[in-house]
Amino acid sequence: MGINLDVLIAAASRKTGLPEEKIRNAVNSGDVSELRSYLGAREQEKFDKTMNDGRLTEEIRRKYMKDGRR
Repeated sequence: MGINLDVLIAAASRKTGLPEEKIRNAVNSGDVSELRSYLGAREQEKFDKTMNDGRLTEEIRRKYMKDGRR
């Protein structure tokens, strides 16, 4: 089972104390490695599983990436 992008952003925000908007901007820029670095070990594991099955990448492109970049 993958992880919902909004849940992932909220978890990253709680872990880092950064506002969700800053984290969402990292996603919008296509820098998912930056987003991953904000997460704790458990969230990173879920993130990696989701990235491996392609659901997060597709969700980012569909919801947040206007031009379709990965």
